[in-house]
Amino acid sequence: MNLNSKGVQDLISGIQKGLGNVHSNSEILVFPSTIHLNEVAKAFQGSKVNVGCQNIYPSKLAAFTGETACEQLKDLGIHYVLIGHSERRQFMGETDEFLNKKVLFALEEGMIPMLCIGETLEERESNKTFSVIKRQITEGLKSVSKESITKIVLAYEPVWAIGTGKVATPEQAEEVHAYIRKELVALYNSEIAESISILYGGSVKPDNIKSLLEKPNIDGGLVGGASQKAESYLGLLT
Repeated sequence: MNLNSKGVQDLISGIQKGLGNVHSNSEILVFPSTIHLNEVAKAFQGSKVNVGCQNIYPSKLAAFTGETACEQLKDLGIHYVLIGHSERRQFMGETDEFLNKKVLFALEEGMIPMLCIGETLEERESNKTFSVIKRQITEGLKSVSKESITKIVLAYEPVWAIGTGKVATPEQAEEVHAYIRKELVALYNSEIAESISILYGGSVKPDNIKSLLEKPNIDGGLVGGASQKAESYLGLLT
């Protein structure tokens, strides 16, 4: 829930100007606030930047005031959706069971879900990191078939490293990413597990992105604050 209209326009303009200098083969995504989705989707139409929504409600068009339907997003050419970001888990009370409904519904609607998982500082200090991650993966992906799982992106975001300036060391992040990959092997198989992108989110910046991406199980970044300024956003891609 950041940036006013001018801020969005400045960010769009800055990214557009700098994209010509980006020679990365990476898939590029932005997840603007819902109120700016139409403007951003139009601005990046036909470019290498894809646009996603920060949230959906698992229902066809219906009386759920304040929510967003997949059908409305597809009208705008948007097919990516963020599901289970820690702030929605923490502040909106979204449970693993409810997030699983979102994942399944998004898949039914032909969307590409990005499911976020991660532990709080209290859970990490209580040595519960792996049990929390296992639960969130198992419950969040419940009833997702082998055919559908390959359409999903996972994002590991340690809650203690979001917006705090703290960042998991590349070794800490890799340890959890490797565990996630192992759980995917158990739930599906090794070929599927290797094909799924697992992103790291938690105070990712241009000066630490390279060291994170050097790790074998970290496939990209889910970026917060550094994505709100064109200079740092583009710095992540070069």
